[in-house]
Amino acid sequence: MKTIFICEYITGGGYINKKISKKLFLQAKSILKSLIIDFNKIPNLKIVYTWDYRFKKLKKRKNVECFEIKRRPLKKWNDIIKKSDIFFPIAPETENKLIELIKLNKFKKKMVSNEVGAIKISSSKYKTYKFLEKNSIPTLKTFNIERTDVKNTKNWVAKPDDGAGCEENYIFSNKKSLFNFLNLNKNFVAQPLVKGISYSANVIPIKNKAFILNFNKQEISYKKKKIVFKGTKFIKKVPFETKIKKNIKNIYSNLVGLNSFFGIDFIISNKKIFFLDINPRITTSYKNINKNLKINAAKKILNTL
Repeated sequence: MKTIFICEYITGGGYINKKISKKLFLQAKSILKSLIIDFNKIPNLKIVYTWDYRFKKLKKRKNVECFEIKRRPLKKWNDIIKKSDIFFPIAPETENKLIELIKLNKFKKKMVSNEVGAIKISSSKYKTYKFLEKNSIPTLKTFNIERTDVKNTKNWVAKPDDGAGCEENYIFSNKKSLFNFLNLNKNFVAQPLVKGISYSANVIPIKNKAFILNFNKQEISYKKKKIVFKGTKFIKKVPFETKIKKNIKNIYSNLVGLNSFFGIDFIISNKKIFFLDINPRITTSYKNINKNLKINAAKKILNTL
């Protein structure tokens, strides 16, 4: 029997000495729970994961082992990686957490992950914008304090360049206020605020082709000064599907190192499509696959190894 170590950073002890927001923890927990359920359906596979001792444990399952983390998560993670056959690192891209987790695989175990080069591009909103623009994929102009092309825009949204989700997205209607904010927060970028319907796609490489598992509608609300992400909903069809699939395949073909599960975020506004983010990891929308499709996504993920 082979062993897979699903190392989910947030629930697994990565914030052991820090406070975790309830929303962030619940999102990470839903990812981990869905993965355990799916991988548990694969014969002859033992699942190992770690768990922050401050929280109530998940339900016990056959062939699933949980190690509580009270201190020194890196030491425990290294010990488990050494004893496992497959390492599955999951972490936010913020502050290079995902890359740091990947680098723990010093034992050259099989790893469910995209390559570091692809993660470095997709973890940066500015680098993602430059990549999309270079490959003629429709996107929104993105700028930082050094590149401020804002002449024809009334409203902007500022986001951390390496941010995940909408936790720190801020809306500005005054150009001077925006520039002051960017001067004080040099890790932020800004984009025109385009209101529309937000979507995501879950994608997995199969035989060197991008196989789109499903589409999701993102539930987003616009408050006076913030964008609030409320979750995702599985959808069977998306508008302009042929054009969207063509662009997703273009992204996969041109971003070297996308060799595992990844996600794409895009928005449709006034019949125009804008691609915004490439997520180089499992996101909360994974649970929609588990609930709505008659395929085991975990099995397809293992087939990428």
